Amino acid sequence: MFNQKVGAYIMILRKARKYTQQRLADSLGVSHQAVSNWERGESMPDIAILPGLAAMLGTSVDNILSADKEDFRGFDEILDNVDIIAKKSGKSKKNKREKTEKTNKDGEILDYLNSVAKKLNEIIISYNEE
Repeated sequence: MFNQKVGAYIMILRKARKYTQQRLADSLGVSHQAVSNWERGESMPDIAILPGLAAMLGTSVDNILSADKEDFRGFDEILDNVDIIAKKSGKSKKNKREKTEKTNKDGEILDYLNSVAKKLNEIIISYNEE
């Protein structure tokens, strides 16, 4: 769960700065797949990359590694929605209409996640200013 929460935090901060995974990866000297793996909680950034990652995302290494603390409310809701998207994305559809419906539903979920991410980013920024 720790990796997922850190990954969700990285994703939220990256999207808040309108960085693509590729742009962040290029700046840090890693592959876009590595960034994707972090955001999905499949792996963690190497310790040597954390200072640069924190600088790119406008936060501190401590904040990145504290993403599982209660101060960052809302992660469980985000993770639930990320799990929903991951499960739906893994299912294959047999016809074009079903694929279109799936794409529309995933788009709605992603829109919702983006709105939650924006609100969470505002909370994080106000928390960091205190």
